[in-house]
Amino acid sequence: MIETKTRSLLKSLIWRIIAILNSFIILVSDVSERAIINALYMNISGFIIYYFFERACDRISYGKVYSQKIGDSNDKSF
Repeated sequence: MIETKTRSLLKSLIWRIIAILNSFIILVSDVSERAIINALYMNISGFIIYYFFERACDRISYGKVYSQKIGDSNDKSF
């Protein structure tokens, strides 16, 4: 399975929007006065959100191209 360029672009744009919202929420909620703590929260929550984002993207078939297996008996490319 390979991804089309459109799928990759859409996934990237959607992820950036989610990441910006995540950062905004952490910074606006003022979790800590220390920048390092806010940075840790943003990275840990971003890691967790990205895991579920990728799992959700795997369930969407848009932009996926399935190719035949190498050596498939129906492959007439040789």
